[in-house]
Amino acid sequence: MARYIDLILLWLKWPTAIFLLLTIPALVRAFDYFNFMTPKYYALVGGIGLYFVTMITAGYNVCHNMQIISHELTHTFFAYLTFHDAGRIRLNPDGTGGSMQLKGRGNWVITLSPYFFPLFAFFYMLIMPFLLRVIDVDWLVYGVFGYFIAYYWVTVAEQVHPKQTDIIKEGYLFSIITIVAANLWTTGIMLAYASKSWEGIKIYTALVMRLSLNFWDMMLKLIIQNLQ
Repeated sequence: MARYIDLILLWLKWPTAIFLLLTIPALVRAFDYFNFMTPKYYALVGGIGLYFVTMITAGYNVCHNMQIISHELTHTFFAYLTFHDAGRIRLNPDGTGGSMQLKGRGNWVITLSPYFFPLFAFFYMLIMPFLLRVIDVDWLVYGVFGYFIAYYWVTVAEQVHPKQTDIIKEGYLFSIITIVAANLWTTGIMLAYASKSWEGIKIYTALVMRLSLNFWDMMLKLIIQNLQ
């Protein structure tokens, strides 16, 4: 099964990158549609600020090791999702990174997943509806969500660099397109979830697709007019 999934993902590799690239203008514009002047987003910002405070007080080494662990756990999560046999996670003694044992060649989703998928924030999103029902203090629930969002942003920012082996493996061009566009999608989805839970993600996705179609329809008409 894993071999067939890897083959399908290989066929979809560049079509996915092209799709992501074409949605970037709409993704950027879609941020204008968020109403950030609400208590939910204030709590989110508070959680983001709290993460930076804890990052400073906990020390670089602690935060760095946690980022490596979440990085390797994300590799492992997508390895299992694509039916691969993943082994134990190992941290390098010198603190330069880590590794995850994987049987088989793997695929680009496994390789690049830590750079566009917020693992901890995702699992927190799964339990947020329950937390909002049992905890009277909504701002606390959204504050923790903001904490995980900041954790994800900082982790990606720290681990994306020209010498990153995952990026080299999949190629700079493909990796840059995928990481940039996918992170715009990821950030927008998390903000949409903070606004209206899973329904917010549905609304946000439809908005991005509509804006993208409108943008490229306009660009195509402009090109045709200039050629006439």
